[in-house]
Amino acid sequence: MRVGAGAEGIAVDPAGTVAAIATDDGLTLVDAGTGAVRETVRLPAAARHVSFSPRHGFLVPLEEANQLAEVSPDGGVRLIDTGTHPHDAAGDADGRVFVGDEFAASLSVVEAGATVRTVRVAEQPGGVAVTGDVVAVVSVRANVVEAYDRRTLERLSTQNVGYGPSHVVAGEDGRLYVADTRGGGISVFSTRPRLRFEQRIATPGKPYGVALDGARLWVTLSDRNQLLRIEGGRVVKRYPTVTTPYSVAVNPAGDVLVTGRDRGELQIVSP
Repeated sequence: MRVGAGAEGIAVDPAGTVAAIATDDGLTLVDAGTGAVRETVRLPAAARHVSFSPRHGFLVPLEEANQLAEVSPDGGVRLIDTGTHPHDAAGDADGRVFVGDEFAASLSVVEAGATVRTVRVAEQPGGVAVTGDVVAVVSVRANVVEAYDRRTLERLSTQNVGYGPSHVVAGEDGRLYVADTRGGGISVFSTRPRLRFEQRIATPGKPYGVALDGARLWVTLSDRNQLLRIEGGRVVKRYPTVTTPYSVAVNPAGDVLVTGRDRGELQIVSP
């Protein structure tokens, strides 16, 4: 089903009612079960990535506007100035939001609707994730993942992560799953008690979108139009997808939602 030109990032609210899809026009809100379009939320710039924060709703970095949009499931919008070219964002349990500023090599810390602090990180931060007391930042150009203390923002550790990392998703157990897009694999790290490499999961193409559903990891292959289901550290099933599947999310019912950028499509897979 068509959801808007340039459909890319996707996130689902915890209730499983609304899914938000980043598009060239802003954010398309759809029914998380059926994919039916509810509303198109116009934003000052095109959107690429989306995450969800219980305190702030959908978090949408607007790269060309140097802003973060906080969008409620009913379409309300708050805009916050960030660093240069914000690429990804993640919220924590205390209500703070961490935004990776891709062209500023920085992490903007947003609290109560304003950027309250900026921290230098490795060059060209891409994916950002929060797990426990750790903020993880994947830096695309530096090919590393960095762990920061969530409260003090002290850098705790840095690990090499592959040949071309892009996105990251974090589990409640403290594990990080980093898509090494150019390297063709998923790098798995533990953050407890410290950041350390655990496993490399080879993929048959270029992994891009990543999502967790309990013990299952879902990965899109942007060059092969496939969705991988990974369990126990190995690929157990492949599904055909829409063209250029850039992002993936899972609703509480267990359906897997995949966006196709080239044709502005949404696909719902019931595994």
